[in-house]
Amino acid sequence: MIIKNRAELATTELRKKALDIIEAGIELVLPTNIIKNALYYDTKNRVLTINNTAYNLSRGRLFVIGGGKASGLMAEALESIIPPEDITAGIVNCKDSDYKTGKIKVVTAGHPIPDHRGVGGVKEMLSLWDKYSIGRDDTIICLISGGGSALMPYPATGIKLEDIQKFTELLLASGADISEINTVRKHLSRIKGGQLGLYFSPSTIISLILSEVIGNDLSVIASGPT
Repeated sequence: MIIKNRAELATTELRKKALDIIEAGIELVLPTNIIKNALYYDTKNRVLTINNTAYNLSRGRLFVIGGGKASGLMAEALESIIPPEDITAGIVNCKDSDYKTGKIKVVTAGHPIPDHRGVGGVKEMLSLWDKYSIGRDDTIICLISGGGSALMPYPATGIKLEDIQKFTELLLASGADISEINTVRKHLSRIKGGQLGLYFSPSTIISLILSEVIGNDLSVIASGPT
């Protein structure tokens, strides 16, 4: 049951039907269902198909990075499609850590105010490049969802995390919309605004993005790290 107080709301037949419709809509957009409906993995040939686009993963290794409020569920869903043994390593930053993943590490980080745990998680993601000598034949799947801007902090040179925290508090209280807030965030970060994708170049970057931004502007969701 998705709606926790359904029993007290469903006082008439019409209300029950309305709640059925609402729950059906929510069910379709749950992170787990979206990922499972969009991806197919050929285990034998190591070919990943996403919405009719095929990616041959057999030439190199597979890594998973990312962050957002849904990234833990996305990681769980991904491992239900791609066996953990086919993933070399993975790290995502999430608001919670109660997820059952075999290879993808879920790091608990601060939201909506970023914290040192989030910075540590990003550092772990970036360290994969050196640790595994990631190259052209390797593939990076980046799991991105709303909340990723706060959950994946990595201040630009000369800026302290405390500055980012104060800035976030001020902007959240200012009434600025998410597009305006994230436009500024990109200039205060070493991974936002496409810089995370650039860091792992020339490996193949596949971004799986769940949007909660009206209009689905990919440069706004989690401040567009890839």
